[in-house]
Amino acid sequence: MKQILQKISIIFCLCFGVSSVYGQIVDGHAYLVGDYVVVGINAKGYEGAPCINPDSLYCRGGGENIGFVANPQMDDWTEYNGDFFMPGSPECGFGLTYTLDGVQYTKGNNATAGLFEIPGELTDYYDSVDSTIVTWVGEVDGIELTIVYSLQKDQLYYSTEMTIANTGDETFENVFYYHNFDPDNNQSISGSFVTTNTIDSQSGMADDSCIVSATQDMPWVSKVTLYAYGSEWKAYYGGFMNRNGEWMWNGDEGLTTEEDASITADQAIGLAYKITSLPPGRAGGETFGFGTTFDAIPTFVDEPGDVGLADQLLTDCNIFPNPTQGNLNVQTEGAFNYQIIDLKGSVVLTGNGTDNAIIDVTAIDKGTYIITVIQNSRVKTEKLILN
Repeated sequence: MKQILQKISIIFCLCFGVSSVYGQIVDGHAYLVGDYVVVGINAKGYEGAPCINPDSLYCRGGGENIGFVANPQMDDWTEYNGDFFMPGSPECGFGLTYTLDGVQYTKGNNATAGLFEIPGELTDYYDSVDSTIVTWVGEVDGIELTIVYSLQKDQLYYSTEMTIANTGDETFENVFYYHNFDPDNNQSISGSFVTTNTIDSQSGMADDSCIVSATQDMPWVSKVTLYAYGSEWKAYYGGFMNRNGEWMWNGDEGLTTEEDASITADQAIGLAYKITSLPPGRAGGETFGFGTTFDAIPTFVDEPGDVGLADQLLTDCNIFPNPTQGNLNVQTEGAFNYQIIDLKGSVVLTGNGTDNAIIDVTAIDKGTYIITVIQNSRVKTEKLILN
């Protein structure tokens, strides 16, 4: 099977879309609106935001919330797929499982009951004619989690890149990140919610691709797929309120990770990622992406800079020193713009440069900020600490 992503990189892609003015942040929630995809990102970081306009956002059944919907048929939304009332009911979200000093902890944010165990907020929103990029940053017990949602507006998917970093002084063991949701696909609120869930590919088998899909054919054929690439990844199905990343990665407690396994039932699907040891310092962090689609899986290669997520993320950009007490250097080939915002979302400094910019930040109050560097449609977002 073809390699989908570079090794420690995941992508979250979804086939859906809409063209409207609702690509924005409203009351702390973000809305990514494309030609065939609509995504609602809650202020707590997961898919599932209030449906501010049911018609323009294509909330199924006129529901109160929108997570993601897609129109892979490209038939002007005559037939479309996705959530319809409460995204991911009974559960849609992400979380961390980690061990510190021999004790295991599980923390998660999800749409079922608004679970918010990893405090954080949307810190940046970038919208252009071609794409929309939203950044959410959270932290718990010294583990920093940054999630970047990217929608290329003419595509049938959206991407998610996540970074895990240890900002504390102690080493964490067996850190698991997971994403879990209940695939109701295109069913109405009176449907059975049954899908055929299949582990199409598993890491450590023919290659390291991880693909889990859910299909059903009422009232029309629909297939949703989660995928990732790398030996650190595992795909799984089973259960609903899955909140332990180690169980998901190992296939414990009734969850299934066996390649080619399949079941027709009302169950969740998901992905889990394992970091064996996460020492102090940002250098100990891991960056990765995963994808979801309601159509064919987009083609991703293992070499960065060719297609997909690499086209949207500015990977050849260096921002240093960080933390800093004075000047900040931004280096990347070619012309670029930058902005620094505080954790409330207020812009405190903007500017531009070519190849290299030396930014004087001495007039900015000490604290934690987010710096975003934009070059054409590519973006790099990083936490910035001013001492």
